[in-house]
Amino acid sequence: MKFLTVNEIAETVGLAPARVYEVIRRGLMPAVRIGRQVRVEEQAFRKWVSDGGRRYPQKQAS
Repeated sequence: MKFLTVNEIAETVGLAPARVYEVIRRGLMPAVRIGRQVRVEEQAFRKWVSDGGRRYPQKQAS
């Protein structure tokens, strides 16, 4: 399992890191937090992009 940093994702998709953080914060991209670090699993990122990159399904709060 390989994890990508926000900067690696930003470079890959041509966005500013701040925009990638915003997408993650809004729950649109799959991400994990390890302490203060934010990482995205590479396979999940690739699937998210291949699915159109618009939404990431999350559990609904009750």
